[in-house]
Amino acid sequence: MDASQLFASAGAALLGVLTAALVSLIPGLHIYNVIAFTMLLVLGAADTFKTVDPLVLTCFMLGNVVAFSVLFSVSSQYFQPCDDTLRSLMMPHERFLMEGRAHEAVLLGGIGSLIGLYACALGLPALRESVLTFRTLVMPHFHWILGAVIAFLLMTEWPKDLGLGRAPWRRFFDGWAQLLAGYFTFALAALLGLVLFSKTLLPLEAAFQSLMPVFVGLFAVSSQVLTLVSRVRVPPQFAAASIEVAPHDIFKGAASGLLAGAFSGLTPGMTPGPALLMSGHMTATTGDRQFIIGGGVARVIYYVGALFLFFLPGLHMRRGGAAINVSLLFVPETDQQFYLVGGIIAMTGAVALLGLPVFSRFCGWLASRVSFKAISGVGLAILVAIVAGVTGWAGLFLLAVSTVLGILPNLWDTRRVNLLAVLLVPICLNMAGVGNKVVRWLGIL
Repeated sequence: MDASQLFASAGAALLGVLTAALVSLIPGLHIYNVIAFTMLLVLGAADTFKTVDPLVLTCFMLGNVVAFSVLFSVSSQYFQPCDDTLRSLMMPHERFLMEGRAHEAVLLGGIGSLIGLYACALGLPALRESVLTFRTLVMPHFHWILGAVIAFLLMTEWPKDLGLGRAPWRRFFDGWAQLLAGYFTFALAALLGLVLFSKTLLPLEAAFQSLMPVFVGLFAVSSQVLTLVSRVRVPPQFAAASIEVAPHDIFKGAASGLLAGAFSGLTPGMTPGPALLMSGHMTATTGDRQFIIGGGVARVIYYVGALFLFFLPGLHMRRGGAAINVSLLFVPETDQQFYLVGGIIAMTGAVALLGLPVFSRFCGWLASRVSFKAISGVGLAILVAIVAGVTGWAGLFLLAVSTVLGILPNLWDTRRVNLLAVLLVPICLNMAGVGNKVVRWLGIL
């Protein structure tokens, strides 16, 4: 690798950081959506990009993913406040927002991101042989591991109504209404996932993004719609010069996030949400600070660590949308490329972390001058436009269906984590070797 290629790769990675910062201003817009749109342009203009080194384009995507994993939660922190008329559960970062301490929550998440970047850039190269051995040992057991995760999610659904009705049947109904609503949401999401995994609903040129419109609808567009109808008032925010956090909060948050990130990064079908829920029980995580720090660690390891595994010699695991898209352009071959990627992750992560406080203050300034509904409206229009551009009318249909499904948990005060059945159930059944039998029994095939 010559010096010109090295400098070009570093420059492309820094350009990716800038792109991710702009994208992260839009709540709900996922970096995988931007990468998908980029891939559509690259594949559609192959003659134009054929002179560009695939490694340089890959480093641009690396910069995207690293910076996004650090910055993307900031816009949701400021621009998507919790309305207690739409859901009964307020997350810790939302509580900080309503107390005027959103900047503090962002910096706590930044502490977690720093720990996650250390784990990726330094830990993975040092433990590469252990990761390969562990992956080989657990691969035959992924089906029952995912089955255990599904059982955990269903068992931890709990009633949120006190059941104070006078008649026994009324108290019974109060206790089971939300439980059954959560299970119903889980079943609908699982059915949608089985359909997606067994049928090609999108045009062939967009087949590599078959899950994109569904995930955008389930989690992004549904959140934007709820924000648009919200009536909550966000108090003025105070950007403190320092934050209060105890060493044990950092330690326990890091332990929870490292477990969640490693589990979700190595296990097909897993995401940081349910993984963090499980690791929080394992590490006895308590308090808002530990939760926010753990989330920062888990997100970075899930997005960045999973992509880094694609470059690990002897594994080349395609885990996540970024790795799948990168594999269309570039296939790693040498240890030198693996360590180059590690250096790119360290460099772009440092730039993103240094810019995090400035980015947070800018979002706070923007939130004080522009209505969060206006920002969500722009974000919603961009999301729909990207889905339409990448997947066409079929993708818009899937987007509409999944958006309705994504709103249901808020109507019934159930957990949105049940929506992840769209991935967990079909992958679990397919890895167990019974996926085709189940879809035939359901009449999908």
